[in-house]
Amino acid sequence: MKLNNILVVYAKPTNKVEESALKIVKNTLKKHNIHYKIYNREKLNKKMFKNEDLIIAVGGDGTFLKTSHFIFDKTLVLGVNSNPKFKEGFFMTSTKKDFERKFKKVLSGKYKTKKLHRLEAYINNKRVSEFALNEFYVASKKQHHTARYFLSVRGKKERQKSSGVLISTPAGSNAWIKSAGGKILPSDSDKFEYLVREPYCGKISAKCSLVNNILSKNEKIEIEFEVDNGILIADSLSKEHSIKAGQKVIIKMSKKLLYVLSFN
Repeated sequence: MKLNNILVVYAKPTNKVEESALKIVKNTLKKHNIHYKIYNREKLNKKMFKNEDLIIAVGGDGTFLKTSHFIFDKTLVLGVNSNPKFKEGFFMTSTKKDFERKFKKVLSGKYKTKKLHRLEAYINNKRVSEFALNEFYVASKKQHHTARYFLSVRGKKERQKSSGVLISTPAGSNAWIKSAGGKILPSDSDKFEYLVREPYCGKISAKCSLVNNILSKNEKIEIEFEVDNGILIADSLSKEHSIKAGQKVIIKMSKKLLYVLSFN
């Protein structure tokens, strides 16, 4: 693989282990005479990601997810877990111990490309800027308030009250939605899942039949707030997108996949 430009995105190291991991990545790139730019994950913008041959995310899954929000083409991503003892690293395929060895494989073309599905969301037919690699969360603007909305799936509409709605990708089914009681999907599945968190079934709300289900890639989920304001957030990391009462949110599978380097 020809690498003229590499972008390194990192989480600010909090200890010597993480400092060492970042240093190894930088030294390896220098050793192989690779031109690279490096930015803290908190200071990213779309312009930084233009014309890059490879993007390396150094940190944990949060850094990988944050990085994915700025990738809209087929640029490959490589995740480096900077502290495997304390970071889950679900999306990370390398550590400081094997980074140089695996980077040499990248240079010689001895790698695989894993395609991960993402979700896209619309508020009143306007797409929000981020694609979700794990999940979108729709809830009341004040997290301790009950969200009141209408949920529509497969032509069925239901009036609901709950703590919010999680809509997850196959990869994301191993994350938050799993902890909330959802089902795990194969990472290469072309389906996605939704789950209503703590639904309240009372006199004025529905019987809560639309609570959790698996949807196909061509289906969508619609949410319309009945009262008050809500928020939509991607991967628990994006900015909070405001939803006003009466506005319609549509979430569906995106055709914009994320292309990740793999060595299995």
